[in-house]
Amino acid sequence: MRRLFGAPKAALAAAERTSGDHPPTIEDGSDNAMRRQLVQVLLRDLLRKHGIAPHWIELQMLVVSRSSRGTGLFVRLIIRHWDARLMNYAVALQNALLADVARFEPRASEWLHGISWQFEMTDSCPYTTLPDKAFWVESVRPETPVIGVSPPALSSNPSAFTPIALAVPRSEESEALEDLQRLFQVRDELLGKHFDGIAVGYEKTQPSAL
Repeated sequence: MRRLFGAPKAALAAAERTSGDHPPTIEDGSDNAMRRQLVQVLLRDLLRKHGIAPHWIELQMLVVSRSSRGTGLFVRLIIRHWDARLMNYAVALQNALLADVARFEPRASEWLHGISWQFEMTDSCPYTTLPDKAFWVESVRPETPVIGVSPPALSSNPSAFTPIALAVPRSEESEALEDLQRLFQVRDELLGKHFDGIAVGYEKTQPSAL
């Protein structure tokens, strides 16, 4: 990273004589100064790549010290202009910036402690007050369009209604029984006719229960 930004040798030597790689302030020629410059360049390139106006976001780098991680830097992105598209893709922008920093500086996880957002967009944001409680507690469910035939218009004359027989699916057993009854009926009709003037007086056969 020092070779990338061409820090002077005297400044590098002075930085090496300080207490570790993380001085408590961002001084010219220090590691933190070069890291700030790296993040600034990557953010500017990211905004230009995706067509986001550079004046919409301002970058600030803060020196922080934590007992668990020691001294490092914290990135603060200040939103200067309201745009709903930027709000929708703020997380994606943050992830892309972190990925670019990690690609150029493999040790970024050691000194980059996090990213925060701050909104300073004056009067450009139209949402200045919180909505009612119902806005947050009511779940928004998209309406599913019902595709079908519209019901026929009802007539005021009761006699105009024609009952519609609903087709009830029949079982195989009931269909076989009906076919057998029809066969017996046809046979009984044939046997009941007169043959050469003589009536054949057989009684109608009753189908046996299946």
